[in-house]
Amino acid sequence: MKASTTENKCRPPEILAPAGDMEALKAAVKGGADAVYLGVGEFNARQGATNFTLENLEESIDLVHSYSVKVFLTLNIPIKEHEIPLVLEIVDRSYVMGIDAVIIEDLGLVDILHNRYPNLPLHISTQVTVHNTAGVHFLEQLGVSRVILSRELTTDELKHIIDNTDISAEIFVHGALCYSYSGRCLFSSFIIDRSANRGACAQPCRRRYRVFVDGRDVSNLMDGAYPISCAELCTLGGIREIIDTGVKSLKIEGRMKKPEYVTASSRAYKRAVEKVCASGNNLEGSELSSMKTELAKLFYRGFTDGFVLGAHDVTHAKYSSNYGVFLGKVKEIRYGEHSAGIKLLLEDHVHVNDGVSINTNTKMLGSKITAIELLNRNKVEKAEKGTIVILQISAKTAKAVRSGDEVYLSTDTELLDDLQKLEMIKLPVDIHIKAFKGQQLSIKVTENRCSVENIDEYLVQEARSAPTTREQIIKAIDKLGDTPYHAGSIVVDADDGIFIPVGVLTSARRNALEKLRQNVLQSYKRIPNSLKGSDLISCKHPLSAESTVQSSISRSREQKNGKPLLSVEVCDVASLFLAARNGADIVYLPLHCFEELSRENNHEALHEINTKGIEVVFITPQIAHDHELETLIPFFAAVKNAGYKVACSNLGAVRHAMELNIPFVAQKEFNIFNSHTASRFYSCGAYRITLSSELNLEEIENVCKALGSCKHQGQVEVLIHGRELMLITNNDLLGPVEVRKLLNEDSEAYLEDQQGNIFPIKRIGGHRTLIYDQKVLNMAEHAEQLLSSGVHILRLDLSLYNGKAIRDITRNYRLALDKKRVKSIVYKGENVSTGHFFKGV
Repeated sequence: MKASTTENKCRPPEILAPAGDMEALKAAVKGGADAVYLGVGEFNARQGATNFTLENLEESIDLVHSYSVKVFLTLNIPIKEHEIPLVLEIVDRSYVMGIDAVIIEDLGLVDILHNRYPNLPLHISTQVTVHNTAGVHFLEQLGVSRVILSRELTTDELKHIIDNTDISAEIFVHGALCYSYSGRCLFSSFIIDRSANRGACAQPCRRRYRVFVDGRDVSNLMDGAYPISCAELCTLGGIREIIDTGVKSLKIEGRMKKPEYVTASSRAYKRAVEKVCASGNNLEGSELSSMKTELAKLFYRGFTDGFVLGAHDVTHAKYSSNYGVFLGKVKEIRYGEHSAGIKLLLEDHVHVNDGVSINTNTKMLGSKITAIELLNRNKVEKAEKGTIVILQISAKTAKAVRSGDEVYLSTDTELLDDLQKLEMIKLPVDIHIKAFKGQQLSIKVTENRCSVENIDEYLVQEARSAPTTREQIIKAIDKLGDTPYHAGSIVVDADDGIFIPVGVLTSARRNALEKLRQNVLQSYKRIPNSLKGSDLISCKHPLSAESTVQSSISRSREQKNGKPLLSVEVCDVASLFLAARNGADIVYLPLHCFEELSRENNHEALHEINTKGIEVVFITPQIAHDHELETLIPFFAAVKNAGYKVACSNLGAVRHAMELNIPFVAQKEFNIFNSHTASRFYSCGAYRITLSSELNLEEIENVCKALGSCKHQGQVEVLIHGRELMLITNNDLLGPVEVRKLLNEDSEAYLEDQQGNIFPIKRIGGHRTLIYDQKVLNMAEHAEQLLSSGVHILRLDLSLYNGKAIRDITRNYRLALDKKRVKSIVYKGENVSTGHFFKGV
């Protein structure tokens, strides 16, 4: 455990900037970023960015290393079984090129990369949803060097985690927010077949939705038509509170944004941390306002301080796309033959060719300003804040504009031009010249990372007429041009009355600086790894004894006969008994049901379950911040003492299960895509893993086949029926409804999109929101293919059902597993789907 100190608080954290392409990479250096993160090809969480290739990656790494900026490679998606060799090739080559760290989501890669590259720092992505201290302790045991914590943590929670753990922490401080906890969103995947977890999110949260509660349209309480669209995170006003947590890296989102955004955001946060660490004070007043306005002109859909600084609602329901800063309200529209003018009092300065967004009664419309006219009819190129002007815009756009419509400045051409003209921030070098008669000219250059001396072939001559003065030498040496350097100091040791041609000085300086740069770059390079992919494809044996794991695996008749088991997830104790009586081999129910199940009136029914060998597993909460996880620890102990097992879907819960030696199920929320990730959980004490719902049948078979060679493997489970949980968010979507007492425990709530699709909503814990798929996964008619996939357990999620439905669906799948005739059970109002089983992502 480490203590927080004043020294730690005052040390500026790293500013980590996004780089979606080479121009953005340079833009980050211009803005003063300390590090950049980038992706190669499609193996990262921003497939929509240009990204880098293995062919141009070394050039990119060398470029930023020349300016003493670090480079982190993002591999922050779950990796499919057949992709492992391709991923290792990327890391192999990046490792040699000198990448500073790899950001990974797939925990199966941790052991592989540690074995292959022992000195390569590994950073755990925010996609792993690490949000409690126990989860960070779990990662400490794996040997990772940094964790990017969930955006939903407050500064108090961050500080508690950082003060009680020993690996460095990174958080997002600016840019787009996901409505869901990162790594827990299947919305885009299941409605558009574009996986957010795999970097291809289509952003369905940015769409229009209406909200209904008990059949009543309550959308008017949502402050806009985009109730689950988040504002942009902007923490500039609270940087001191963030630094005081001890966080080591401040990350800016934006690998799909333009280079000017990268420069401006990097520069703003660099200045903010420098001011806080120099003065102890946050940015305030006009300084803060000016910085936020500049960032808003580059990308804006409302700003929020985020959960990190105490915001409870991070949405911006008014409009979901970039629209800029407020410019004024339309006072009058003047129509011309080919253009139209809108009259307004300016709230900011504008230029000809700037872009504006106008919030009409139908939608936000954009246009370019083709001319600016003052009230005296004079035309100007620029107009200042406080001026009443007529902005000439597209006549087509103007047709939809009405008096009173809000106008926003979406593109500030002067700002873009200023940012583009900025040069990359250069490093200071100390230059020492030795010029003595009859000796070779020597130039020594030194920067923080390296020092070199370049001995030129030129022999310093005695001057015959006009000698070369020290001032002339300094002037020639000081012209460092387009190198990554500027002269911090120049020292000349020379005889009087010498002569050195300017061309010789220029050439010697150029050679010395290039030698310095090459030596610096070489210091980052590494020797190629001799290991091959095949050297690392091996099974991980569980840490617990084989007998412990084997005793945790059900010995039912069906499994002995080679048939998969049937597991059923329910929401209450009554449903547990119902599922058990109608063919379930395993029943999952929420942890909070443990006390009720333990009551004396249930003893007889429990005895019947135990006699049949039916397994009961308690599901721990998907999200549990430290204060929530603390309250669950007594339940963990009680469950163990009662002989039950637990199912975990966050690393903190896994850590507690390990400490108490409770056999556990690793839930599908861990996005287990390959045998290496499965083995990682087996090695930690899991006796069963549930594969990701984003895998297709062939990919599931590939995982099972790879695990089949493992003598000590645990069980593999897949979900085959039920409504998929699309997302879980810390944002209280139904809060405005509850405040008006229009919501109760039995209320039915849902989102409805513009096509009429309905997505059920549940409110849990008084502030979190669950959103479920519009369709019900139903694989009853494909039992034969499921039975031959190699999985051990087929799971039904009936947590949104009760009574007769649980009985009938469980019976139907029991028949399917027994290879008997089944019927298609579809309830009124349900649309069914086969999920990703026949397509994948």
